[in-house]
Amino acid sequence: MKVLKLLAAPAALLFGVVLATPVSAHVLTNVTETVACQTSSGQVCVTLTGDIPASDNDARNVFFDLFASGSTTKLDEIEFNLPASNGSVQHFSKTICFKAISGDIPGFTVKVAKVTDSQGNLSDLVLHIGDKTITFTAESQPATAVGDTGKCAPQTSPPTPAGGGAATPTPTPTANTTVALAQTGGFDFRFPLIGLFLLVAGGALFVVSASRRRSSDTK
Repeated sequence: MKVLKLLAAPAALLFGVVLATPVSAHVLTNVTETVACQTSSGQVCVTLTGDIPASDNDARNVFFDLFASGSTTKLDEIEFNLPASNGSVQHFSKTICFKAISGDIPGFTVKVAKVTDSQGNLSDLVLHIGDKTITFTAESQPATAVGDTGKCAPQTSPPTPAGGGAATPTPTPTANTTVALAQTGGFDFRFPLIGLFLLVAGGALFVVSASRRRSSDTK
């Protein structure tokens, strides 16, 4: 009986330690998580921030999955690597984007999907997001929707003309008010021709007049 009494105290202490183990589960506190569309690339991006306690936290990997709104088919997955405790509270903040998804998808849903340890095994982590708590364990990995976006597609710019550079506007036709010249390199021969015609006509009249005068003198 004395032996049993002596063992009772250590057994109670060990039992208490076992019961207290879940209390020291790995946590990320003061978590904020933002889902947004990066219109320059057409990618859905997740920003995860939070505080890692000064002790008792091993490294953890948190996975987020991307779905089309209303679909259960995973389109892509991203991974946040949370470092282990280092003796002081660490503020974690990082943004990671899913790959750009082609196709006319009207909207997207992002879920925090699973947690693993540094060896890739399913593991525990408690995320305190505002007044909501999401608890992951090796046996329970509750995929939870944490954000949505509308349609996410890259912005389009006006087409660039062949050869590069800005497009040259088409000139607007204007009325041509310049009198067309004869096809002689820009010199108009009409006036010299009129002068030559008058000169020939005057010479002919002079010859005829002189001939009549000589004819009348010989009679």
